[in-house]
Amino acid sequence: VRIAKQVLAIVPDEVNRTVVISDNDTVERVELRDHVQKTRIALRKEKGGWILEVPVRYPAEGQIAEGFVIAAKMASRQPRLRAEKEWAEYGLAKPEFEILFDFTGKKTATLLIGSPAPVGKAVFARWAEERGFFLLPVEMKAMFRQSVYALRQKRLFRVSPDKIRKIYVEMGKYGYQWKKDGDQWYWFEPVAKFGQKVSAARMNLVLEGLKSLYVREFLDNNKKSKAELGFFMIHDRIQVESEDGKKETFYFGNEVPEENAYYGFLEGENVLFWVDRAKVIGFFDLLKKVQAEDPKLETKDLEPQIESLKPKI
Repeated sequence: VRIAKQVLAIVPDEVNRTVVISDNDTVERVELRDHVQKTRIALRKEKGGWILEVPVRYPAEGQIAEGFVIAAKMASRQPRLRAEKEWAEYGLAKPEFEILFDFTGKKTATLLIGSPAPVGKAVFARWAEERGFFLLPVEMKAMFRQSVYALRQKRLFRVSPDKIRKIYVEMGKYGYQWKKDGDQWYWFEPVAKFGQKVSAARMNLVLEGLKSLYVREFLDNNKKSKAELGFFMIHDRIQVESEDGKKETFYFGNEVPEENAYYGFLEGENVLFWVDRAKVIGFFDLLKKVQAEDPKLETKDLEPQIESLKPKI
């Protein structure tokens, strides 16, 4: 983000800095305290990925979490300025934001974000462990103001599409199954197509369709049983299997007409949610067209349908 040179000029520190975050430092936890919206959200890095742990425990959007880490490193490199006024004048006596960064083998560092600066598009900020202050882009302040929904992993299938080797889809009377052998995909269901090759272009559209399916709303306060919501022993489902044999399975529940949605949940996770009915119908319409293999239907004719499936969130 480009800011006026007079705002973030590279000048010598006017006061000593104690917070130094290098590329070798590992951030293992980030806690966002928004004193305006009165929210507290915490994320922790586990097994190479990020997990939301407060206010709910759920896989997190890793790119956003890594963005917080990059922001912390950027803030640690800003020139420190001597405060000529009381902290209240900078909005730092009672800051809008406190962001705590826990490190492996180092003390926690707390970033405070205050009021807008009078010059340039910047805000006043400081590390709670230091006596000086500095300036940050206003966009960084907006980046830290995240909702719990925004931070939760929303795609139904988290495995990278290029690692998928099997796909199984069943909903009502529709059943589809594909298996990859080497670089070639084959039909397994419907039975009439068993063993037939599927072009890479068409399978890429199926994979893109899978990527488009996401959680529209999490139902953390749901009190009903899964049976009441339409989840039975025989489920409508979509399952993918990766190269290492790991399976990810999404189950459909009842339709929710007033919300234009279906209930859903992922195997191994005790969280119910809604998926958009229009996206699901669009995905199955796409599969029927892939199955038809109309010689007049080129791959490019299916691409607009894929675009319509992509989440707008």
